Amino acid sequence: MFAIPGIAALTIFILARPQEFFPLLQRVPFLHLFTALAVLGWVIDVRLRRTQPVGTPVLPWAIAFLGWAILTVAAVVPDLMIGKTIEMVILFALYGTIAHGIQKWRTFQVYAAVLMSVMMFIALVCFHQGRSEKQCVGGQELDGEVAGKPDGRPCETNETCYGADGEPGLEYRCEYVGLFGTYSQEERVRYRGDMQDPNEVCIAIVAGGMSLLIAFLRRKKNPLVQFACVGGTIIVILTVLATQSRGGLVGVALVFGIYMYRRFGIWSIVPAIAAAMPLLLLGGRSGEKADMSTQLRYEAWATGLRMWKSSPIFGVGAGQFNEHHFLTAHNSFVLTLAEMGLPGMVLFICLIYLTIKSLIVGLRELAKVPGSQVAQVWGWALLASWAVILFQINTLSYAYKSVLWIFFGLVGAWAGCIRTHHPGFSVKLTWRDLLIIVTGSLIYVLVFLPIFLKAKGEM
Repeated sequence: MFAIPGIAALTIFILARPQEFFPLLQRVPFLHLFTALAVLGWVIDVRLRRTQPVGTPVLPWAIAFLGWAILTVAAVVPDLMIGKTIEMVILFALYGTIAHGIQKWRTFQVYAAVLMSVMMFIALVCFHQGRSEKQCVGGQELDGEVAGKPDGRPCETNETCYGADGEPGLEYRCEYVGLFGTYSQEERVRYRGDMQDPNEVCIAIVAGGMSLLIAFLRRKKNPLVQFACVGGTIIVILTVLATQSRGGLVGVALVFGIYMYRRFGIWSIVPAIAAAMPLLLLGGRSGEKADMSTQLRYEAWATGLRMWKSSPIFGVGAGQFNEHHFLTAHNSFVLTLAEMGLPGMVLFICLIYLTIKSLIVGLRELAKVPGSQVAQVWGWALLASWAVILFQINTLSYAYKSVLWIFFGLVGAWAGCIRTHHPGFSVKLTWRDLLIIVTGSLIYVLVFLPIFLKAKGEM
């Protein structure tokens, strides 16, 4: 278990970002330090034979995807290659140490508890933010959002902030102000770092918080723990409502839908959708702003398709979409296509396909194995998490986000734990699978996406 402290610290540092509200922590490069600690811990575990140096099925595809990302930058914008290489190495270390450093169920549950706790911390900060007083936030306006600091003045509208006490030359917004200097975006709660976008808060706290809370609820019979899990789930749902994210609400419905399917089978889908409808009607943006956001998203997709046509193999380089368009892609498949060409998008889909296949095949085989309840509980939790992720990445630029790679790693760890008890368990990407992926990718790029965008007036 020498890898676990480093993995846990790296997860906390990347997701919770304590260095941003405790400036003293910025004096030490903790991100690189914890990455090295996690890798060193894995090496020690291997040397002590606590962990077997066996690669997960996704490993070669993860190496290929991240390696191709670096190669596209080297081919298109070589000046940025060193920075992009460091970024990709950190992602690989995060994925690799989780996927290969966790091979026993006790260790898996320890890390799941750490991840769930971090996500609940973020949910609680956002929950508190949504119930706090509004204050004036003054600073520079970037992409329609004021990037600045709360100045402590209470307000009700943006216009209130442009009074005698306002600083000349600053743009102001009236926003909810929460703990650790966080504040909302157009009254939609959010966090820091990768979760400055309210939609990305949702994917994190639903996939990494709510889904895992339900798994702990099923695993632990202690009434106090069960009460905490139910309370935490309610907090997540209320936080999602405060983000006004339509995708987040669908994510909540998907988690419940997966568990309904597990319990009652395929016939539970229709009543599950009916039960979720009131929740979907309670929140989410609507009106002119929501319509404009959707149209700008379609515009970004069309721009991404044009980027790919200009460079079908290498794209414009990983991380370079915003250098060619004022908004991000708002779609992970369009993002990888535009930035890394068709090979990059195919590799990305291979990663996702093999991850989902591992869960489905594993759960199907475990259903026949006595005493596999622990593995099944966590398998269904991960399947629920991935249902949320798969839906949300269609409207989010998420290919290089740490939360996604943590869940790639968690499924690899889950498969590794199964292999520890059942060495014969194996899932591979076959030539038939690869043919399906390549064919589907070509249809998506050459047929579906152009027709869809033309129907929306963007082509």
